[in-house]
Amino acid sequence: MNKEHILLSISMLISGRDEMEKSLNSLLYFKNAFPTEIILVDTGCNEKQRALAEQYADKIINFTWCNDFGAARNAGLKEAQGEWFMYLDDDEWFDDPQEIIKFFITGEYQKYNSASYIVRNYMDPNGNNYIDSYPSRMVKLNSSIHFVGRIHEFLAPFCEPRKEFNDFVHHYGYVYKNEQEHVKHVWRNIEPLLVIRKEYPGDPRWIMQLDQEYFSACDYEKVITTSIEGLEEWRKYKKNLTYMPIHIGAIYAYLLLAFENLERYQEEKKWLRQAFSEPLNQLDTMEVCIAFYNMMGARVYGNLSDDLCITYYKKYKDCYDKLKSNRTAMETKTAGVVTSIFGNAYFAETFMMCLPIFMKRKKWKIIQENILIVDWKQIESFSNDIKNKKVLETMCTTEYHGLYTELAEKMLGDGNYFHTLYPTIQALQKEYELEGKKDEIHNLHHIVATLPSKHFYIIASKILWKNAQKESGIEECYEELFLKYADNILEIEDSIWDIAEERKIEIEPFFMQLDYRTWRRTLESMEHWGSGEDWNKWNSRIREWKSGEDIRYDLFDIKYMGSNLAKITKKTESLPALENQLWTYADMVYEFYQPYYREDVLQENSIGLPDELQLALELRELRYYRNSGQERNALETMKKCLGVYPKLDKTMLVYAEMLRDEMKRQTTEAAEAQKELQQMVIYMKNLAETRIERGEPDAARAILSQIQQFAPDDEEIKKLLDQIKQ
Repeated sequence: MNKEHILLSISMLISGRDEMEKSLNSLLYFKNAFPTEIILVDTGCNEKQRALAEQYADKIINFTWCNDFGAARNAGLKEAQGEWFMYLDDDEWFDDPQEIIKFFITGEYQKYNSASYIVRNYMDPNGNNYIDSYPSRMVKLNSSIHFVGRIHEFLAPFCEPRKEFNDFVHHYGYVYKNEQEHVKHVWRNIEPLLVIRKEYPGDPRWIMQLDQEYFSACDYEKVITTSIEGLEEWRKYKKNLTYMPIHIGAIYAYLLLAFENLERYQEEKKWLRQAFSEPLNQLDTMEVCIAFYNMMGARVYGNLSDDLCITYYKKYKDCYDKLKSNRTAMETKTAGVVTSIFGNAYFAETFMMCLPIFMKRKKWKIIQENILIVDWKQIESFSNDIKNKKVLETMCTTEYHGLYTELAEKMLGDGNYFHTLYPTIQALQKEYELEGKKDEIHNLHHIVATLPSKHFYIIASKILWKNAQKESGIEECYEELFLKYADNILEIEDSIWDIAEERKIEIEPFFMQLDYRTWRRTLESMEHWGSGEDWNKWNSRIREWKSGEDIRYDLFDIKYMGSNLAKITKKTESLPALENQLWTYADMVYEFYQPYYREDVLQENSIGLPDELQLALELRELRYYRNSGQERNALETMKKCLGVYPKLDKTMLVYAEMLRDEMKRQTTEAAEAQKELQQMVIYMKNLAETRIERGEPDAARAILSQIQQFAPDDEEIKKLLDQIKQ
């Protein structure tokens, strides 16, 4: 391919990443549309990966890796023959980049010296959350163009005018399989950055990049140290530096965020004032950085419950409206974390931090406007227990407003999020209960009761609220609980059932609609979390509902008795008492399952039977051996009872120990009795001999006949009897 015919040289470092083939395929969009060359710099492909790369490349450069991305990029740049140059990585790919293609086909490229496309950095493996960045990756080639930096390298010079493309590459490089992989990636970047910091003392770019890595690793102390020391170093060398002021803004941004994450708000306030006082702020290029400072002001004063957060939030929101859609400003006036200032995560998170103050000061207009802007679908990316609790607490301690319901609905997202919000609500309710705050509890139930019914706690709150307001329709709520949330019936608080009793609401008809499998699953779940008190309460409750026989009641009786047995985790005073409980339990389980299994299956005690039934069958066999005095068989059967039904394992271990102690005691008593018997036999034989010597054979015979039944094999007794006969 001749140089005159090449419009675009595309360079890519390849190391055999999983996405490499997808990346290479996406380059064919350009290759098939206009004269394009593909230059691949091989930094570590294996033989198979290299063979794949050769199918796409016009040139492949072998590069021995030396921990210098800039050097590797320059190797590819050196071979470029196109009028324009573009680069990307082998874990990035385009989807039909029509704007860039049109740019070259129409000749528009002749009017510009540089261009940028979007890198869409995904934050989760499903691509739901992402942050767009606008790196400078396309230039019109000339002899002065080169890459700078061992890592986070960039093209210089990057001359105007610049074309902005909306075409983007997908990039999942910030989604890690585990935290170890993340940490490894961070330190891969930190090591060369530490070298660059020494090579370019005081240069804000590399201070900022180091901040970025430490922040990614959540090492906020390192961020603070690096930022403060870096700012001091920059002031020392700045007269001799050529630098971008926005990098100073980004350093302050990381510093403030680090203080926030460590909840060191007073220090954050101090450095916020310092950031605002920088003379660089007078420059137009610092516009977005100042917006970031305003955002941080709203956040820090929101965390401190200070009304100043309202002032800062308004300034931040004004900047949001003005700059969010200004691609040029977001591309040329941002760096590092500042680039994300108007992204959903920071915007929504800042709103949540200020929301309690907005509610307390009745800033309903601000709330209403922002409810419509926040992307609530991605709530889990910016919401947490602390923020949720502060918002809910404010709702519960201030006069109710219609917006509270709308806010609560938004916090729930599509309704599936309530399971993560529920623990916070539950903890808040318990806190209020301990403190005796009835009004706050009432308000909490009011707010939750207005939500769409997508969780059992919401239905329970509706019952409490309707009861407090003397409203009708409570029976329908109970029916909904059993129809839709049967899995959670046993978790519902006592007050709900107290209301049913007070209002004389018949619960049994709803209970009888429960699917048996669901009821079993619910009871088995309670076995893991239910206390003895919980089981006793529900036993009383079930007894009150019950008006006839049903398999659901029988199953509860089994689980209830099993829960009582499970509480026996140490020796009791009476082995017979424990055995009586075990035999009763075994019979109850056996009778429950007997109608559903053939007798031969029950006799075999197949491993396929339910665990509790297997244990019941072993216990029934054990009882037989105990009652018939077959202690050796009893011990062997006892061994089979262990490990069969994990729920009762501790109880069975206690029983096994008590059974062994009892058998040991019986063995000891039997040995002592045998010894006494032997002594008695010796005494009686001596007495018989005396009677013989006195000429009293009949008396001697009577004594010997009596003791022979205790010692039938005693040869001496036989001899004495023979002696009398003679």
